[in-house]
Amino acid sequence: MPTAARAAKNEILFREVNERIVELEENFGRRLDEPTEFVCECSMIDCVERVPLTLREYQEVRAEPTYFLVAPGHVDEAYERVVVRREHYVVVEKLGAAGAIAEQDAD
Repeated sequence: MPTAARAAKNEILFREVNERIVELEENFGRRLDEPTEFVCECSMIDCVERVPLTLREYQEVRAEPTYFLVAPGHVDEAYERVVVRREHYVVVEKLGAAGAIAEQDAD
């Protein structure tokens, strides 16, 4: 199991990939309500799971710097709590040191 710092850094890396996906989709004119595949932002460095949601849904996740998008079953209860659970994705909030690292990265 990764440490809080390692888990947060892994998730931040995956979040950066998703932010680039948003930029590309917006540049190509994708509407906010069209589905897009994002990468799971879980703490597992070898995760390759894709998570379908709209650009609008992803923007809602990103509105909070401590919120991350993960695939169902990828919640790390040691460092996060579930905020939203949908059929194809889960939004988690980073807690403790991991949350502080995520907030610091957002600044």
